[in-house]
Amino acid sequence: MPLDASAVAKLLHEFGQRTALRGGNPYRARAYSRAAENLMVLTVPLEVVVAQDRLKEIPDVRDAIADIVTKLHQKGGHPALDAMRKEIPAGALEMLNVPGLRPDKVLKVYKELGISSVDELEKAAKEDRLRPVKGLGAALQSKILQGIKIRRDGARADRSARRTAPARAAQAPQHGQAADRRRVGLCAIHSCRLRPAHIDRMIFKVQRSRSG
Repeated sequence: MPLDASAVAKLLHEFGQRTALRGGNPYRARAYSRAAENLMVLTVPLEVVVAQDRLKEIPDVRDAIADIVTKLHQKGGHPALDAMRKEIPAGALEMLNVPGLRPDKVLKVYKELGISSVDELEKAAKEDRLRPVKGLGAALQSKILQGIKIRRDGARADRSARRTAPARAAQAPQHGQAADRRRVGLCAIHSCRLRPAHIDRMIFKVQRSRSG
């Protein structure tokens, strides 16, 4: 069964993360992530976009990424992604979400210390095992602990926002662009973090669908 836009976006985001961990072209890695974000806000089913050969109309989707998206959509996977998954475990990708921890440092932590999760990373930092490693050091060790705390505090805030957002939205009727922005904000909370440009594109699409 073909994958929908949300499922393909998650795989494409993973594609970007693993490309970054491999030490590949950072611009290409970011291009995968930006394309994944844009897939998340599609207002037309992905199968329709693929069938009509309109993938390259999506911002940040060029020939190579369009080919990857098509394979992910139709087959549920991609040979290059399968190969990268054999190199680094899924848990190591979590460490990319720690503020201040770059892909090259994640790779060093994994290869030199065998650390493959945020919990293991935190334990190693608290036990002072990162400081002696060349290229890491005491400053980064401290920064990692701070970053993990920031990440957890942010996750708690997101959970709280998800619990209270429906009640706030139901308190009063909302109209016009302000209402569209609030609805888009809720979408961003529930699905992915969007840049202002992405939110504006979503608002435009909502308003255009109304006028049509």
